Amino acid sequence: MTLTVGHLMEWSVENYPNKVALVYERKNQRWTYEDLNRKVNQFATSLKKIGVGKGDVVSTFLYNTSEFVITLFASAKLGAVFNPINYRLTSHELNYILNDARSKVIVYEDIVTDTVNKAKELGTNVEHCIQVDQNTLSQELNFYSLLEQGSETLLWEDHVTENDLYIMMYTSGTTGRPKGVLHRHRDMVHHNFLMMQCMGLTKDDIGLSIAPLNHTAELHTSFLPRVHVGATNVILHSFNPKEVLETIEKEHITHMFAAPTMVNILLNDDNFDKVDISSLRLLGYGGASMAPVLIREFERRTSVDLVQMYGTTEMGPVMLVLFADEQLKKAGSAGKAIMTHKIRICRPKDDGSPTHPDDQCEVGEIGEILLQGPCMMKEYYNRQDATEKALAYEWYHTGDMGSYDEDGYIWINDRMDHMINSGAENIYPREVEDRLLEHPDVLEVAVVGQPDERWGEIVVGCVVLKQGSRITSEHLDQYLINEGKLAKYKRPRKYKILESLPKTPSGKIQKFILEKKLQEMGEY
Repeated sequence: MTLTVGHLMEWSVENYPNKVALVYERKNQRWTYEDLNRKVNQFATSLKKIGVGKGDVVSTFLYNTSEFVITLFASAKLGAVFNPINYRLTSHELNYILNDARSKVIVYEDIVTDTVNKAKELGTNVEHCIQVDQNTLSQELNFYSLLEQGSETLLWEDHVTENDLYIMMYTSGTTGRPKGVLHRHRDMVHHNFLMMQCMGLTKDDIGLSIAPLNHTAELHTSFLPRVHVGATNVILHSFNPKEVLETIEKEHITHMFAAPTMVNILLNDDNFDKVDISSLRLLGYGGASMAPVLIREFERRTSVDLVQMYGTTEMGPVMLVLFADEQLKKAGSAGKAIMTHKIRICRPKDDGSPTHPDDQCEVGEIGEILLQGPCMMKEYYNRQDATEKALAYEWYHTGDMGSYDEDGYIWINDRMDHMINSGAENIYPREVEDRLLEHPDVLEVAVVGQPDERWGEIVVGCVVLKQGSRITSEHLDQYLINEGKLAKYKRPRKYKILESLPKTPSGKIQKFILEKKLQEMGEY
């Protein structure tokens, strides 16, 4: 038997046809599984009529919308490769991905029209542009017109198997030019079962999507597994803390995913203690580890279980899990390997060649984290050299540096390419960031290395303060001195107080953009 992402939708339709599948209040849409599947079939048959078939790339440039969901499952049923693109990209970045992915179709909404038009002016091979709103230009197709023209019955494409490509997701670009990560149907079906197990998802859950669906964290840790199990999915167009809290209360949300930055924003929102969030049983988080001080604050103010998921686009994403009963006991840890996965921490090669999985580190020794598991990507699209490096020796090389503790838990120090070498000492920014985040006036922080003639690099702390705070760099440095938790050489030599930090949609801080910004400010 073969099981694809299209089949999992059919299973929920067969078992829970009249259960609410999708709620999208922005367009007053509340659809049962039968309703949703009917629209998926209509769109799939219309895509087929305009020439979309197995292996063709269907791109979306959408916020969280019902049309995103329909396009995903329609593509899966046709055997087309779904390519969700981050709606925050510029026209040049969008153009790069459309051309690199060789997209045949792009589905987009009115709010990003200018970006799409500019990307097209730069030159693409996209054959069909589909608008999901009413303001459709004459040379474009309208999403809902295509739905009306499509058939509610779709003859299954028997040639679509679990070994075929399901999705091409571009890496979030924390270090540079994004790469297209290719996953097969079987990767994500297996990953769904892992998510059901580690978060206890059932048909009775009512999930809320607040992080971008175009990112693997929201899509594959939460939304897709909830569809697979027959749960209800409520989606918000974008993250708005007031709307999130009100929706939890109104829709009796039981499960959601959020990046730590989102959790921090919610806790600091004036409405947090005014709404009833008692229905919420579990919040999964990832994209970055949650600082211990934030975990303590969240658990003090709610009765919601936290589950941390560490992962990458290349692995599905989840590789490591820290369960609810481990949050305080092992605060700051990434957890242990998720079911069916193997992990090793190994010594990086001095010559820069891929780390060998047999050169394993001892307890407490820092090395590169390597993973094996059934959800591992097939490859990077058209990037053979990058694929061979990332999957050397049939292990995925994360590029993250970490160590085991005596109980077998994994502790992430930082990215290999984020490590700062100052005066022959290795400094991991994450350690410095966690200490600064414990200051009551600090909202966000990112630590980077600045080239220095004497020391090689010096530590620079980039800090976003909470609203109304007036503390200075001197206050922050004195705080670290008084706390006594950081060696002198690890403390920032410079601080920059900023209004915001550049981030990916999943909440990861883009340090290469931050470094470029500092250069433009004359700090480098």
